[in-house]
Amino acid sequence: MKRIPPDPKRLEQYQQRLRAFAEHRPFPVFGLWRPVPAPAFLAEWHSEHDVVVSATLGYGDWRVPAGPFLLVTTEAPGSAGRPADLVAELRREIREGKLPPASGEPVHERTPRGELCRLGASWALRTAVGDQAVTVLGHGPAPAEVELGPVADLTPYVAERNAFLEQVAAEQQAWLEPELAHATGVAAVRAYLETYVPGGPEAGAARQALSRRAVTELDAVLGCGPERSEYLVYSMVNQLTHLRERVPWYTEEHGPREAALEEMLRYVGLNQPVTCEEALLRWERYWSTHDRLPNETSHRLLLDWVTAWVTWAAGRER
Repeated sequence: MKRIPPDPKRLEQYQQRLRAFAEHRPFPVFGLWRPVPAPAFLAEWHSEHDVVVSATLGYGDWRVPAGPFLLVTTEAPGSAGRPADLVAELRREIREGKLPPASGEPVHERTPRGELCRLGASWALRTAVGDQAVTVLGHGPAPAEVELGPVADLTPYVAERNAFLEQVAAEQQAWLEPELAHATGVAAVRAYLETYVPGGPEAGAARQALSRRAVTELDAVLGCGPERSEYLVYSMVNQLTHLRERVPWYTEEHGPREAALEEMLRYVGLNQPVTCEEALLRWERYWSTHDRLPNETSHRLLLDWVTAWVTWAAGRER
């Protein structure tokens, strides 16, 4: 994935790669004809075996919570009709902060233009232009308001991206990362997860810094790579959130929530056997499949997970 991060030390290198891609794009690229939020920029492209298979244009500033912000991804010729995991794509952009947080289950529907998926305030539409698949996702305008068309010249998109990169880089240099209390390894993961435990410390402005450190430190402990580490941390955060919402003892004054967190960290971060292993295994079965299964099946898996945690807590009292 050729994502272009706003790293001031390598900014010129990324700008050169952007210009090269714009000058030698391998297939027609489609973008928004209506509406066209600013800035409009070349966001990323994806290659497989050194062959470009998709290109994405961005519209709007994702740092503005109210939006609008949209991404339009054009795939190579011959891609029309291929299935895509729209829920996974929406969740990825939500995790990366490009789309607003969402709760609840995704809603799928078929429209004359193609497959539409809604998740919270965001949506994803997969359609076809000729023999090319095009996916639009974002928030702000309604799907029916979006009109696509071919982009004749990508150069303005590169110029907008370069200007945006320079602006973000300057803001990053001026912004001070909050100072965190020293913690490494699993202790750094615990420091982040404790902010999701009732009665735990408030993360405040340090939440993103705590999250980044937790992912980095868990990767250092497990050697699993940043993507897997991010998945594990994100999964634990969501399990703690679901515990708060669905398991009564988790919010009770003397509930064993600290013991649950400790066992979760030992199991995930240290690969140690724990008494709540069955609950953690049931969570993984739910979390890794819930956005691809029918709602009834997903709900059953979630209830099985709740039962396992209730049984674990009851066993501690005996």
